[in-house]
Amino acid sequence: MKMKASLLALSLLASVSCFAAETYQVSTSVYANGELIASPVMVVEADKMASITIGNDFSFNLTVKPNQDDTVGVITAVTVGNDTVTPSFTVAYGKEATMEIGSQKLTLLVSKVGS
Repeated sequence: MKMKASLLALSLLASVSCFAAETYQVSTSVYANGELIASPVMVVEADKMASITIGNDFSFNLTVKPNQDDTVGVITAVTVGNDTVTPSFTVAYGKEATMEIGSQKLTLLVSKVGS
């Protein structure tokens, strides 16, 4: 009986550790003064910041926070040259969102790829 209970407990622990975090594909386009600067595509885990840097003039950070419905919150920081914008979005899966701040424009599309 103790052996069965130990095996059951071990099986439960192993199955819990096999659950992967929710992952998302985030496709973005960044424009400055109407010109496409970058269009990175990143696969990110929920609630973990992801970053990308291209050259010396572009960096992009984002965090995806799942909501209870079919949406996610996306917190970003985009730096082009010396200008940084920090827009936040609530986005439905598969629907493009756009934000413009001054001469900068950011579009993004979020798809759920794993849970």
